[in-house]
Amino acid sequence: MARHEDLRGQVAIVTGASSGVGWQSAVRLAEAGVRLCVTARRRFALEQLRAEVLRRGGECLVCEGDVTAQEDVERVVRECVARYGRVDLLVNAAAVQSYGPFEQLPWEHITRVFDVACFGYLRFARAVLPRFREQGHGHLLNVQSMLASGSAPLLSAYSAAKHATLGWAQSLEMELAGTGIHVSNVMVPSVSTPMFDHAPTLLDRQPVPVPPTYDVDLVARAVVRLAKRPGRTSVPAFLQGRLMLWLNGLAPSVGKAVLGRFGARMQTTDTPLKRREGNLFSPVAQGVGPRGSVPPTPAWLRFTATLGLAALAGGVLGGAALGARGVARAVR
Repeated sequence: MARHEDLRGQVAIVTGASSGVGWQSAVRLAEAGVRLCVTARRRFALEQLRAEVLRRGGECLVCEGDVTAQEDVERVVRECVARYGRVDLLVNAAAVQSYGPFEQLPWEHITRVFDVACFGYLRFARAVLPRFREQGHGHLLNVQSMLASGSAPLLSAYSAAKHATLGWAQSLEMELAGTGIHVSNVMVPSVSTPMFDHAPTLLDRQPVPVPPTYDVDLVARAVVRLAKRPGRTSVPAFLQGRLMLWLNGLAPSVGKAVLGRFGARMQTTDTPLKRREGNLFSPVAQGVGPRGSVPPTPAWLRFTATLGLAALAGGVLGGAALGARGVARAVR
């Protein structure tokens, strides 16, 4: 899209702002001159974020709330408008995960993941859309996941929720065409967020993201770029982003084979851990701030992995081409 927004003085609500992508996106937006209303379940964490924003010269309103509670969602929007007079941007970033084989996941874990990672987005969108229509402009910016166009073992509920959320966002974009209200999506790879430090797991071992892991600021900077140029879908990573989309289109068996055989091992460590509930239903003290215990993968390792995956895909595609030629010769 050709338009370029001046973010100075705009007002943004950022959900899931007590940690990870939500926290870092709020900081980056504040640096760009956006006035913030940040929300999550942990007020003490939001107050720490507010102090960080103020240190950087920004403006920040703290509104504690749960994206699964309709009354909280409506109150956050009311308090934001009461403070600033309007809302220009909604950054949907709240999410939870639960690790375990699908048939072993408690049903309440599955529904809770959907309630936060999918329906939480929809609730906030429905709450701000009337404001956007009154103003004649607005921007829904959804922090999605690369799992919205793929999958991973042990994360079936989260993957399904993100597929649903991306489908909703794409439909909404069509409905809002020509209204002055824009919909954007940023496709998030594995990032160094605290999500993995407070996610519940049935595996009795510490969960970790599928490697490689990127710094959370990669996504936060993509959020700011989308805020300036709305109406697009951004894939900010190459190896666990654009390359994976390309491979899924040309050689989908590659990713399935790797994750099917090694996916569970990739997402767990040997560290014993008993955490059956985590932060799924109640907030926890740990995991405040932008980054968690899993550091970003060094750039040289990401480069090496890129070469290896490209070679593997090349072998698969080469084999397919040879097979096709064999069939063609047999037909002639």
